Amino acid sequence: MELKNIKIIGGVGVLLAILSVIPGLGIFAGIAGLVLVFIAISELSKLTKNKKIYDNFLVSFILQIVLATVGGLALIGMNVRRIFMGSMLYYGYIIPNRRFPNFNFGAKRHPFGLFEGPFSNFGLRENLGIGIIIVSVVFGLILYGILVARSYYLKKSYEEISKETQVEYFRTAGNLMFIGSILSIILVGLLVYFIGYIFEVVAFFSLKDNLEVSTQESPPPLL
Repeated sequence: MELKNIKIIGGVGVLLAILSVIPGLGIFAGIAGLVLVFIAISELSKLTKNKKIYDNFLVSFILQIVLATVGGLALIGMNVRRIFMGSMLYYGYIIPNRRFPNFNFGAKRHPFGLFEGPFSNFGLRENLGIGIIIVSVVFGLILYGILVARSYYLKKSYEEISKETQVEYFRTAGNLMFIGSILSIILVGLLVYFIGYIFEVVAFFSLKDNLEVSTQESPPPLL
């Protein structure tokens, strides 16, 4: 595949990946974008005869799939928990209370009129709350670790692309995404990561139509 086709496929792929944040159809745009970028990187690796480009990106690609899978499981778990808690309240208190309105099912009321269901007597609500917090923290740490690892291998791949194509935007994009993933534990990291996506788009569309080996020293990366 020619370099001019690679830059179009890669650039469009990154743009579609950015659209993945849109609810609904965004997930399909994200999948299509990820596949297009994978094809572009694979062909670029063949064209430059640099296997490190493909190998590092492949690890990043696999980690991206794992990240999406774990994130999806977390969302499913949240919905299941919501359904479970709603069902427990409905069948454990609302229906019995309708049938036997004068019977106390262990319900209590706070001074401000707040309701405590019958399961509070057994400590079920407290245990569920602690369990949910623990599971949320574990899933969060797993997602964080996968995101950082994924960005690291993407950074390594883009460093090799930058060496081969003399397009320093790739190196800048990789650095920004890696730094953004580390800082993603705070909100500013997400902004840095998004800026990395912008540089990734610019990097692909900055590729020349033909691969040229430059003997001149390339300008330093922006980051």
